[in-house]
Amino acid sequence: MLRLLDRILDGITAVVKATMIFLTCAIFFITTITVFTRYILNYVPSWSEEVPRYLLVWITYLGAALAVKFKEHISLDVFFNMMPLRARQVGHIFLNVLIAIVGTIMVVYGIALVSQFKDDLMESIPVTNFWLYLVMPISGTLMILYIIQDTWKSILGLGKEEAPSSSEMVPI
Repeated sequence: MLRLLDRILDGITAVVKATMIFLTCAIFFITTITVFTRYILNYVPSWSEEVPRYLLVWITYLGAALAVKFKEHISLDVFFNMMPLRARQVGHIFLNVLIAIVGTIMVVYGIALVSQFKDDLMESIPVTNFWLYLVMPISGTLMILYIIQDTWKSILGLGKEEAPSSSEMVPI
């Protein structure tokens, strides 16, 4: 069961990474075009500031979920490394519970934002705010799934001689 969850979440992670790369390229492209049109053509599209800002919101929320996946979120490694192995393992699970609570809050309030503002139009483009606020429950759900995966592995590893791995550098 854990292997199936690993494979599913690896696929989701690959899609999230590709999405983030695409959004980053879109921001670069839009900004480059905007600079060109502003200084060469003396024209600025009305949407050229708003769209990159919303894309950056998506990148930020998706990046927060990936930070949970790769254990790149804020942690107190100095204090954890001074603790005995068993205390580190239990502390790791406790921190996962706290992160799951944050993810749950993001899902609950994200769904409320989506339902409340889904019909409002964005400032300069004829697109509803549904697409802006949708990233919050998506990111929260991803965080919860990644925490379930990590906690499951941590529980299976309780009592083993190896400590849970600290931050691992994983390239995007």
